[in-house]
Amino acid sequence: MLGGVYKWWLMVGLFGVDAAKFADGPSVQPAFAHLTKLRGGATQDKKAEQTKTAEQTKTGKVWVTSSFTRDHVRFAWELPGYLGAYINPFSAIEPKTIESVLLTVNSINACPYCTGLHGQLFRMAKVAKMEGPEVEFAKVFATEAGRGAAVKKAFAKLVADVGVGKARNIRALCWALLWGKTTGNSINAVRGKLLSGKLWKLTPFDVLMFAYYGPLFLVIGIMNAGLKFAPNVAPWFHSLLGAILWLPQMLHILPAGLVCLVLRVLAAPFGGLNL
Repeated sequence: MLGGVYKWWLMVGLFGVDAAKFADGPSVQPAFAHLTKLRGGATQDKKAEQTKTAEQTKTGKVWVTSSFTRDHVRFAWELPGYLGAYINPFSAIEPKTIESVLLTVNSINACPYCTGLHGQLFRMAKVAKMEGPEVEFAKVFATEAGRGAAVKKAFAKLVADVGVGKARNIRALCWALLWGKTTGNSINAVRGKLLSGKLWKLTPFDVLMFAYYGPLFLVIGIMNAGLKFAPNVAPWFHSLLGAILWLPQMLHILPAGLVCLVLRVLAAPFGGLNL
């Protein structure tokens, strides 16, 4: 059943069914309005909602439980657009632009895994200069960690510049890199505690996160070493490689996102449904 639901969701994201309706990402349905009026949730008043969104705590360099559960719901939502940036026939993004956007987001709280992977893909895509409205949006996204009034304003400008389909895919790429760099930095932080023998500094969350994502990022690290010897590639090959790399990420993000959504809903009566 979950597979069928996700296939429908993926088709919506890839082919832009009623794109404007989904342009702002996950929303809270009226049936849950009584929950969203609680502290930390959305609100029926649009101006107050914008204020609350702008005041949400920014995602830091490493995960904490609250930002992990909140952001993984969004990461799961953005998966179709993330894949669409590579293969959607109507709104795919040029490889040079993709790598420029991803490296721009990684410029704040940079992650060595992301630097290694996308630095090599940047070279392989033969990017001469990082510029364009997509890069300008990525700068704002990186500075604000994807949330707040400044990001909404920058996204509206991006839509005007490149269209809603491509804008949604660019934003999905930004969310994907936020996931990658924050998870990579968190993996390294836990590894540092393990190697230093300071096990008393580990939290249960650290252990669970490291066990879940550690193997994936080990593979990424090994792949980064191999990519140093890879030649420049044609755009179609870059898109194919991006779609292939999307798959293991999806297999980790989607289950985590669904679990986090359940946890956030269960906690909503106490803290609001803040996504």
